[in-house]
Amino acid sequence: MKKIGVDIGGTTIKGVRADGDQIEREFSLPTRGQEGREAIFSQLFALIDVLMTESVRFIGISSAGNIDPARGVCVYATDNLRGWTGADLAGSVGTRYRTPCRAENDAVCALLGELKFYPELTDVTMLTFGTGVGGASMAGGKIVRGKAFDGARWGHLCLVPGGRRCSCGKRGCAESYLSATALLRSGRRKFHALQSCRELFERHAAGEEWTKEIFAAFARRLNLLLDDIRTALSPQKILLGGGVAQSENMFFSMIEKKEDVAFARLGPRAGIFGALGLDLGTEFGKSGVTFK
Repeated sequence: MKKIGVDIGGTTIKGVRADGDQIEREFSLPTRGQEGREAIFSQLFALIDVLMTESVRFIGISSAGNIDPARGVCVYATDNLRGWTGADLAGSVGTRYRTPCRAENDAVCALLGELKFYPELTDVTMLTFGTGVGGASMAGGKIVRGKAFDGARWGHLCLVPGGRRCSCGKRGCAESYLSATALLRSGRRKFHALQSCRELFERHAAGEEWTKEIFAAFARRLNLLLDDIRTALSPQKILLGGGVAQSENMFFSMIEKKEDVAFARLGPRAGIFGALGLDLGTEFGKSGVTFK
């Protein structure tokens, strides 16, 4: 059966069309998340238009924000996706393309995608480091969900009481210190011409002195977040994914307790894999879909 899987992040919307266990086409577009709901939907539809064929029988959507999976509606999103709160993803996409559609939080989708490699795990947490910081946890074989359908909002756990104001309106959240946005902001305070997080990691790897303080602070807060997760849920494994975590060697060197930590094997595509399997629920962890 042909399906489309889409992952809506704060910076990029990525999507694929899969036929059974093979990926037929892959495409991406800027999210235009700061321009509001209409702009985001416009980009989402433009991406699906490229991937859509008459034989597609399901569309799965992974999105940042708190998603009610029963309705496919975003019940809350920060300004990384401006105006996204209240967006009816499943309804809008399903109606437009006359195709069954389900939507889920991006970190939950990333976790479901990664479970393909860890079928034995029943207690696991997934963290995604990108424009924001996403988090999802499974306990006893079931996704942990709060009243806001968030699956455990680890990105908005307070790490620094009274600290930086977060896009969610609170102060001191993990996202305010551990996201790509936060890292780039910290880097530019030291080096105004800094263009990207990738450049920051490269300069740190080259031994540039001004980067050491930035990454020392990042490491302290990353380990604090990991310890808070261990205290709260005692997961068998904590998986790290997203664009920032692609600098795996450097990222891993910052972690103090490495025994229960692993990096996402699907990288920033994990959310797409999870979205492709939303019609199968959490059993997607056992699916055979692979990228070439």
